[in-house]
Amino acid sequence: MTASISRIAKQFFRIYWRPTWDLAAVAVSWVLVIGALYAAGQIIGPEVGGGLPYFALYGVVTATLCGVGIPLFWMVVVRGRPLSDLGITTRWLALSLAVQMVLAALQYMGTLAQVQLPSLEQLIPLAAMALAIGFFEALFWRGWVLLRLEEAFGILPAILLGSLMYAVYHVGYGMLLDEMVFLFFIGILFAVIFRLTKNVFILWPVFQPMGQLVTLVRDQLTLPLISTLGFVDILVVMLVLVWLAGRYYVKHEKSHATASAQVPA
Repeated sequence: MTASISRIAKQFFRIYWRPTWDLAAVAVSWVLVIGALYAAGQIIGPEVGGGLPYFALYGVVTATLCGVGIPLFWMVVVRGRPLSDLGITTRWLALSLAVQMVLAALQYMGTLAQVQLPSLEQLIPLAAMALAIGFFEALFWRGWVLLRLEEAFGILPAILLGSLMYAVYHVGYGMLLDEMVFLFFIGILFAVIFRLTKNVFILWPVFQPMGQLVTLVRDQLTLPLISTLGFVDILVVMLVLVWLAGRYYVKHEKSHATASAQVPA
């Protein structure tokens, strides 16, 4: 037991320098996500054009195309790596879901159960938004950014640097420095929890979205009921992109295996 704990501790605190082109892809996607979010929230705003330009930039460009599309394209198509390298895997799935439900129950008792919830008509679009954005954030910040940083620098540097990048990202929401400091520690919390199984389903679809829902309710954000369809649509599109990427990887691997088998010894 002592040897096992010592081995885990050494792995956690091990620092190395193995940068690859993956880091450049992460940096580009990070800048694009922050830029699109800032344009949506701070330049255009949700009031312009009935909220459609805001939704297009926030839901479609920021979350779907940059937040989910770029990681999937880079890892699966460009690098030829499986979805499991983005934390989308059945490995440790049961454990991940069990841990998530325990964390969600504790979070509910400490937050959502003590918040005055709005009417069902106002709550439904907020819940849809939390589910969609929660999936984007789980995949982008943990499966994409955190794991690529870990491959380059080690677990501890990845958690710290990834959490800093996560905190800075919230400038697009107009958050102040003290709020971003708090979000840095929230980023560490999510990163540590994710790293237990390296499976996004330890965070989504309940634990992380519930935290976002609490924030939305406390901020008294109101969305029209029809916006529920928009956020459900982008969530479906994200999941379809994941499915297509998985199909592409399987097809590519089969083609590669067939080509290798045909090469004469």
